[in-house]
Amino acid sequence: VISDQKTRCKQPVFDAGGGGINVARVLSRLGETSEALFICGGYTGTLLQQLMNEEHIQSLPIESLDVTRQNIAIIDNSTGKQFRFVLPGVVSNPKTWENILTKLRSIVTEFDFIVASGSLPQGVPSDFYSQIGAIVRQAGKKYVLDTYGTALFEGLESGVDYIKPNQEEFAEMKRIFGAETDEKLCALLFQKGVKNIIHTLGKAKTVLITPNEMQSFIPPMVKVRSTIGAGDSFIGGLIAGLMKGFSEQKAVKYGISTAASTLQSEGTDLCDAAEVQKIFKENFSEQQPIC
Repeated sequence: VISDQKTRCKQPVFDAGGGGINVARVLSRLGETSEALFICGGYTGTLLQQLMNEEHIQSLPIESLDVTRQNIAIIDNSTGKQFRFVLPGVVSNPKTWENILTKLRSIVTEFDFIVASGSLPQGVPSDFYSQIGAIVRQAGKKYVLDTYGTALFEGLESGVDYIKPNQEEFAEMKRIFGAETDEKLCALLFQKGVKNIIHTLGKAKTVLITPNEMQSFIPPMVKVRSTIGAGDSFIGGLIAGLMKGFSEQKAVKYGISTAASTLQSEGTDLCDAAEVQKIFKENFSEQQPIC
């Protein structure tokens, strides 16, 4: 990429995206039913709904006066490097995010898991995910929270069944909580009402931490074509595994397999169901011991 010169590009590919939307896309590919509840507005909001319809994702869009943000990924074919531009989102009318909570209250009893995923747009209160957690907890459902920073810190107030911090997010939580060690951070998180911590450390390992034990899983070696959506794919695979009746350990393995498939996909594409099953079978058979 050279400044002040025209860069000739291939035709762009548009995919629906964002944390919770990617989780819904993955669940659909893995044969599980879900509904995506999201804010959309403007011409990009119309495109987002169209893309969701094309993938046959059941959607619950909340209309906004603000234009839905776009994220842009550019691949330099000469080097294989990927450049990702993450644009800010905004919700200018409080009624918009309040409508999310109202809708969730009306449907929460229909679902087993509620996944809140992604960064919070400007204009949405930092305790928004905690407000969602209170609704989920009152309904007696499972709550999965995948975000970072202040949104995660405040989002834990109502209790969470699963969080999935990566290395950077784990370090950030240690800073926010004032925890000197990993062990102290986990103890504080459990005191906050977190039931399961899934610490992802890239290709090194994934660690499932509960109040009673800690287990590590080594992900398979794959050829990485794109990292976009890999974390969301892990969550989608984890939930799909739990919905299939897997144990937590087996569901984590299924999540790892799903993320590995997405890593091998191009650009903003996600996992392939047949490939997920192949990776899962070859790398995480029941006979393989947990590290």
